Amino acid sequence: MLRRIIRKFATKKVAEPKDSFDEKAFIDELPLAIAKVKQHIEHNPITNIGGKANNDPLTVNTNRKGRFVRLSLQTQKSFHLDTIEIYNKDGRNIAKNKKTIISSCYNDETKYNGEGALTGKKNGGANFHTKRDNAPWLIIDLTTIRKLDKVVIYNRGGECASRAFSLMIEVSTDLKKWHTIFDNWQAIKTYNKGDINPTEKALLYGAILEGAPANKLLKELKGGQHMNAATKLHGAINELVAPRGVALGPHGFMKTFALSSDARINNILKSLSKVLMLLTNEFGVKAFISSGTLLGVVRDGKLIPHDDDVDICYISQFSTEAEILKEREDMVQFLVSKGYHLKPSGIAHYWCTTPEGVNLDIFSGFIENERACMNPLARGGVGKDDVLPLQTKQVNGYDLLLPANPESLLQLNYGDSWKVPDPLWTFNWSKSKAEYKFLYF
Repeated sequence: MLRRIIRKFATKKVAEPKDSFDEKAFIDELPLAIAKVKQHIEHNPITNIGGKANNDPLTVNTNRKGRFVRLSLQTQKSFHLDTIEIYNKDGRNIAKNKKTIISSCYNDETKYNGEGALTGKKNGGANFHTKRDNAPWLIIDLTTIRKLDKVVIYNRGGECASRAFSLMIEVSTDLKKWHTIFDNWQAIKTYNKGDINPTEKALLYGAILEGAPANKLLKELKGGQHMNAATKLHGAINELVAPRGVALGPHGFMKTFALSSDARINNILKSLSKVLMLLTNEFGVKAFISSGTLLGVVRDGKLIPHDDDVDICYISQFSTEAEILKEREDMVQFLVSKGYHLKPSGIAHYWCTTPEGVNLDIFSGFIENERACMNPLARGGVGKDDVLPLQTKQVNGYDLLLPANPESLLQLNYGDSWKVPDPLWTFNWSKSKAEYKFLYF
């Protein structure tokens, strides 16, 4: 039945968001586009590249001769894998301890240059790591032309594993002419013989966990005030990826709180409570839940179902820029001494992983002229009394610290509509760097 429907409407184009955009037609025709994409993916699945944790690495068999093996992604992403093995016909891993050429190294550190992925020691982590490049790549130099038998790829574990799903592997004898031996995106390149409209592209790429086309179309729909169409498209994409246990959230395809077990939610809340109390009672700053975490707790009494991370902010004990920065460094060392792992985000806050494995963002704030300044919110946007003294609220039996008047912060952050759930809401960072330049790394 599905095939007959698709054949009947195969030439029909889904309405796109132009000046004369027909929102009703877009919504009415969306089920057809979903059906076409589902059928194509079912018949042309991509490979879920596994690793050490599930003992399901990617194995690519080949009879090619080559000296160089190039691994690359076909989108704008950071590229990282656990381990790469290249075998000859004798069953020997000839990639061990070979040299590499890489498009870039994360943080410009040579330890991420790719050679760590060739030692044969699998740990489930990222044993090489590029910057966020357009089509990042890694080339392995086998030093002489070899007859290759297979390439085995162990992906990193965790939520970032899907970044490798656009993987392409090529072989060359001279770095000039390359032969493709694996292309995980070959399936989507054959969709409708390459004739694809933006809606189908958003759905198709979304189904394989590549969110750029979807985010582009969602932005256009929202910009044109076609919120119903944007909401329907967002829901359709999440319907396609639901079997993978993720959803399209504010940070890409992640396991949102709606898809999380009660045990995971309780672990997050327990970790939140613990870090807030440590910072407030032992380190001496006033730390509280912020941003989407605060919004969910105040509005719904729980974490926002479509969110995927938690945020906290602290108010510095100091007022000068130098003192605030020194205190931030001391705070990092304090948390590290307690078993936390922290690294700069690349903008003005810290990414933190708790001893319980919970990821959270830590933002800095301070008091200036009796006004509370909390990166990245408008500087001095609320009064000191709106934040301090902190109050305690229990969520699932765990004590969380909140600002004195959370509604004022939510109004500042989200505007008048903060009481209405909006899975498509995004924060405008354009003013943050100018107002909090000294906090940026």
